[in-house]
Amino acid sequence: MCELLALSFNNPVNFKLSIKAFKHRGLKNPDGWGIAFYPDKAALVVKEPASSTSSELLNFLSSYGRIRSRIFIAHVRRASAGSVAYRNTHPFLRELNGKNYVFAHNGTLRGLKRFKLGRFKPVGETDSEYIFCYLLAEIEKKGIAEWNCEDFEWLYGKLKELNELGTLNCLLSDGKYLFAYHDVDGYNGLHYVWRAAPFPKVELADEDFEVDLQELKEPGQRGYVVATRPLTDESWLSFTPGELIVFKDGIIVYRSSMPELSSEELEVLRCIKRSLHRVSLRTISYKCSISIDGTRRIVRELLIKGLIRQDSRDRVNWNHEDATFYTVKCMRNKIEQVI
Repeated sequence: MCELLALSFNNPVNFKLSIKAFKHRGLKNPDGWGIAFYPDKAALVVKEPASSTSSELLNFLSSYGRIRSRIFIAHVRRASAGSVAYRNTHPFLRELNGKNYVFAHNGTLRGLKRFKLGRFKPVGETDSEYIFCYLLAEIEKKGIAEWNCEDFEWLYGKLKELNELGTLNCLLSDGKYLFAYHDVDGYNGLHYVWRAAPFPKVELADEDFEVDLQELKEPGQRGYVVATRPLTDESWLSFTPGELIVFKDGIIVYRSSMPELSSEELEVLRCIKRSLHRVSLRTISYKCSISIDGTRRIVRELLIKGLIRQDSRDRVNWNHEDATFYTVKCMRNKIEQVI
């Protein structure tokens, strides 16, 4: 089974830690590995049709330490369609509307010929590259230059339609947004974890190795790591089967389904949604009659689940009493339905 990994952060990060954890997944996926990231507006893809566990090139990238990007997509491959070759190794890269799109897929789809291609044509023989070309053609046909809430819903519909032909976990990015979709039947799993100051010490799941994330990230950095399986001992959350989550600058800006919420989370979410302006953590604590520490815990969960965001004008970290919050624009209709 192929495996996926992605990062979305608000500032460029060094993703050496994630590579170190991820490369060992090549033991069961020996037919290729690839990494895509954005040094600037353009994407760079590095890949090999070989196991990541014995790759000198990946060892170099893992130790180099200067590669920084807001968005990062990686894939280790176990061939199910197409030969073991560079042309069939993920991620795939194409240009559309002056943007570099990259794509990686885990799963198998059959009967794809019913989906007609436009000007984008596969170089290799995989179902993965075929659906990438199809999606780009559809994006071009719809005229999407800058993504919005309506476009996210439209893409979700396209991915559900493709998912009817088999198993589909996939990652897509244009350098600004990271789109992550989980198979409707829960095939092979897809998980995410939020990282923000104060950063914890974590242990990698594949080896006896502990890292203090404060050594790797600046205090103001925050974002998400998405992976087929949890890579560390942190509290990873599972995607809902058939769910699309869209990340931008380390924030969830859209998700196709509402996550499960506790009664306390619903109460705080209702307080934020009903406020006419951004509302501070201190005010939330007062209005909901919850302690400051309890409010911090609940606000953190709502941030992680992508239902609220901190106001960009704040000059304090998210857990400060003066930090202010409002609901995520593309989730307001769904939030209104549950509160």
